[in-house]
Formats: sequence, structure tokens, C-alpha cells
Amino acid sequence: MAKATFQVTTYQYYDWSSRTSGKTNLILKGAAGEICSVWFVEDPAANLPPAQVVRPNYYAFYYHHSQLPHLIDMLRNEKPITVFFNNDNGFNNSMISTTDEPVGEGEAT
Repeated sequence: MAKATFQVTTYQYYDWSSRTSGKTNLILKGAAGEICSVWFVEDPAANLPPAQVVRPNYYAFYYHHSQLPHLIDMLRNEKPITVFFNNDNGFNNSMISTTDEPVGEGEAT
């Protein structure tokens, strides 16, 4: 049973040049040293591995590569961004999300 939440303060974005898989990833960092490594699976039909705890305060999330532009847009244009890790009772309900935002806020110009 594990739950964790942290607000993303910075991120890094990698495109690896010579890997056959796991070519793109994001590293989301929290103020207290929390890390969420986000990996992208290229096969759109593949089942994604469940989010997992790599070690204390370090989480790994998996998304399809087609979701990358949406996540980058969220990181660049929304705030706050929060990582929610939840695998209580084997039910994986982890996500990267905005929190309550005003309606009609729009993108920064």
C-alpha cells in the first residue's frame, strides 16, 4: 500500500540518440527531492507497465509516446502540476495532473 503526492518544481526532458527502446523520458522533480521518471512506450497498442516506486521518493510512470506532446504542453503552460502516486491494494491510480484551476484562465501569452 503506497500513496505519495508532490508538486513539480522543475523538469528535464531527454531524447536519447542510440537506444532501441525508452528513447524519450521526462524527469519531474519536487522541492523536497522527490523524482518521477516518466518513460514513453512507442508501441501504441502495448500495455503499459504500472507506475511503481523505484526507491523512496522516486517513482516511475509509463505513458504511450503519443501522450508526450500533451504532457510537455501541461508542463510548459499549467501550474501547479502535481504527481499523484497511488497503488493502494494493487489498484494503480497514479497520474500527473493540474489541481483546481480557475475556469477560463487560458494560456500565458
